[in-house]
Amino acid sequence: MLWLLLAGSLAVNAGCGLNAPAPKPQAPLVADQVTIEGQQVGGMSAEAAGKVLTTLAKAKDVPAVNAGFDAVSGEIFPERPGQRLNVADTLQALLAAPAGSKVTPVYQPFLPDITAAVLANSQQLGTYTTPVLDKSAGRLVNLRLTGKLINNQIIAAGEEFSFNAATGEPTAERGFQPATVFADNGRKEQSLGGGMCQVSSTLYNAVLAAKLKVTERHPHSQLVNYVPPGKDATTYTDKDFRFVNTTRRPIIIRAFVGTEASRLTVDVLALPD
Repeated sequence: MLWLLLAGSLAVNAGCGLNAPAPKPQAPLVADQVTIEGQQVGGMSAEAAGKVLTTLAKAKDVPAVNAGFDAVSGEIFPERPGQRLNVADTLQALLAAPAGSKVTPVYQPFLPDITAAVLANSQQLGTYTTPVLDKSAGRLVNLRLTGKLINNQIIAAGEEFSFNAATGEPTAERGFQPATVFADNGRKEQSLGGGMCQVSSTLYNAVLAAKLKVTERHPHSQLVNYVPPGKDATTYTDKDFRFVNTTRRPIIIRAFVGTEASRLTVDVLALPD
């Protein structure tokens, strides 16, 4: 009798068990002969196709370019939208595409942080203009180049700006030319980058007008003729002009020389929240 009960129990247990493993869901595959941007992805798994799209995004994504101020006229030039590949939507399009399809990538346009509308709504905190009295060819080149290097520089709230870091060393490889500078002994001599100090001095006065905190400033060894006495700011390898954005908003520098290069203007503007 006992063996009958045991046999029945085994029969019940055998009936409840699985004779074979449960089938696993099959991973979706891209249909045969499907291509994207000329690349064959047919038969690939979603994971493999996703890696292809990630590589495609690195090659095809276009960064957005901020709007800014023209270094000659000071007028606003518009931003350039960027585009980025929507990997998720493009992958779904690949998996849904019939065999032999050429799938078009799904791109999304996007705007940069600084648009023409943002610049148009900026608030001028300080401005200063100096006359360009020495129009020798080398000095004008250096003046324009240096102004362009600080033009459109953005300084976050609480951030310190360094003129030397923004402009770099004045080398011939970077386009700087010899022009008149004051040596340490006060004598005039020709040196690469002559004219850069007019830009730093003009910026210095714009910063003073904006009531920002100056953290480093050095006078020339002799009086200069483009700013009043005591209002200059010379720069060199071991001499910098620095200031801190003590406002609660990011600020942007506008520097331009005009088509006739008769004067240099530097503005300090607060960007809108």
